[in-house]
Amino acid sequence: MVQKPNEFPERGELVVATVTKVNPFSVQVSMDEYGKEGMIHVSEVARKWVKDIREFAKVGQKIVAKVVRFDRDTGYVGLSLKRRTKRDSEERMKEFKRETKAERILEAIAKERKITLDEAYDEIGFQLQEVFGEMFKALQMSLTPEGREILEKKKIAPKWIKILSAAAEKQMEIKEVPIRVILEVSCPKSGGLDIIKKVLIETQKKYNVEVNYISAPKYSMTLYTKNPKSGEKEMMKIAEVVSKKMKASGGECTYERE
Repeated sequence: MVQKPNEFPERGELVVATVTKVNPFSVQVSMDEYGKEGMIHVSEVARKWVKDIREFAKVGQKIVAKVVRFDRDTGYVGLSLKRRTKRDSEERMKEFKRETKAERILEAIAKERKITLDEAYDEIGFQLQEVFGEMFKALQMSLTPEGREILEKKKIAPKWIKILSAAAEKQMEIKEVPIRVILEVSCPKSGGLDIIKKVLIETQKKYNVEVNYISAPKYSMTLYTKNPKSGEKEMMKIAEVVSKKMKASGGECTYERE
């Protein structure tokens, strides 16, 4: 189960929890990332009158709740369902699922290094959570040169950057991102439109970019890449090629990054 560096959540924090018991006037839960119990009073279940609390919570259900009260001396954690928005709940649950995936990768790293998962959290997991908010972000960063530079700047040990990168490459896929420029193309010569089409079609085929008509004289040109930094440079070179070809054909082409 995903772990947090603190023993208890902070007031105002959104926590992922599993319903363990439903009483007439309260819901008891186990906070998944803290291994602690929490309680939702019937008055914190919904903004409307609650006729039957079981309409809002069932044993075994996974929920997102907001911490509204906390007593460190007794360990009491009061939670609320009505004080979090649907959007916040959805985003928090997505984050939890990402961290669950990240923990599986951390567990694989621990097994390979012959240490326990708890030790892996102590060595690197908690540090990644503290610096980046979640381990998953750091693992994604480790997949690209630019991301590894950020990890270095954030004082992540070079040894661990290498370990994270190797593990992430085995279990995570780098998503392609679009790099787009807007072209303004014109050609006053006879048959100018055909010249423009010829240049853009040739560019599309040669450089594997996507060219779409917007409205005269504008076109969008998109390059999909797993490396945004080098992709940006490549796109600018391609746009410059288009510009030079149009000028050589008696036309004009200017471009700008969208």
